[in-house]
Amino acid sequence: MKKMNLKRILGIVFAVALLSSCASTSKSTAAKLTKTESRAFWRIDGTDKNGNPSTVYIQGTFHLGDEQILPLADEVQNAFVNADRLVGEISTQGYAELASRSAELNAPNKDGKKITDSLTDTEKAFLIQVFGENLPLVDPLDPWQVTTALTASLYASSGLSAEYGLDNSFIASAAQLGRTWEGLDEVQTQIDVITYGDYDFQIKTLKEMIRTILDPKDGAELLSLTTGLYKAYVKDDMKEMEKLFNKSNENDVEDDPRNKEMLDLVYKNRNKDWAKDITNYLNEGGTTFIFAGTAHWLGDVSVFKFLRDMKTIN
Repeated sequence: MKKMNLKRILGIVFAVALLSSCASTSKSTAAKLTKTESRAFWRIDGTDKNGNPSTVYIQGTFHLGDEQILPLADEVQNAFVNADRLVGEISTQGYAELASRSAELNAPNKDGKKITDSLTDTEKAFLIQVFGENLPLVDPLDPWQVTTALTASLYASSGLSAEYGLDNSFIASAAQLGRTWEGLDEVQTQIDVITYGDYDFQIKTLKEMIRTILDPKDGAELLSLTTGLYKAYVKDDMKEMEKLFNKSNENDVEDDPRNKEMLDLVYKNRNKDWAKDITNYLNEGGTTFIFAGTAHWLGDVSVFKFLRDMKTIN
């Protein structure tokens, strides 16, 4: 049985949970990257364009969680409260834009297609079991919408919830402080992640999700990898997180270029853009506090990798 790539699922679910100018590299000395003792917390110390000290704090987040994820270390809270600039994956204005586009994003597909027309009897029966009398409302939607709902449901069974996601915690804290935050992504970038592909590819992804959930072994493996990632995160074991994250990519056994294209959209392309943003923040000066998914700071296409390629950090 073909397995669904966990990285693609994580990209979907984290985007779902989160939805609740070229950089100058003219500095003569690369900034210093330090992993602190606090969980998934880094700092970059450099100088701005005028030669004054400039610092970027990075809090890697897990968009889902439980009570273990809090409280945050004192150095993290202090850096957040005292930062000159706060930055999340989506800006304050971005969240408002998402809310205004809710009706558009949740509208039926424009061609009048029904999802069940593309499913087997077994797959239809599963959706009936999940959605019950609401299936007639679900059937006309685009497939990505149903995949999103199933993904959220699957991860809820792991005991992890977006309610405990650190992104939500930082956003709530910023609101209490009367502060706004900038975004590493444009809203459309996030939307492009969860709505990726034409109708046929979205149906294919939905079928993969259903097969994963229905297969006891695959479903258990997926949840095990996810909870393993979370346990490593709670323990601040970034090496184990990277190992598990890389392992998840081994499940992609399909020779479909769109799978790689989607992964690049979720990680590589965004990470490269984020590295440019961070370089700009260092050049602009002051202190910047960034909170964004930990997966973006790990692995072969991490933000740190692109920062090193740009000679921004050592």
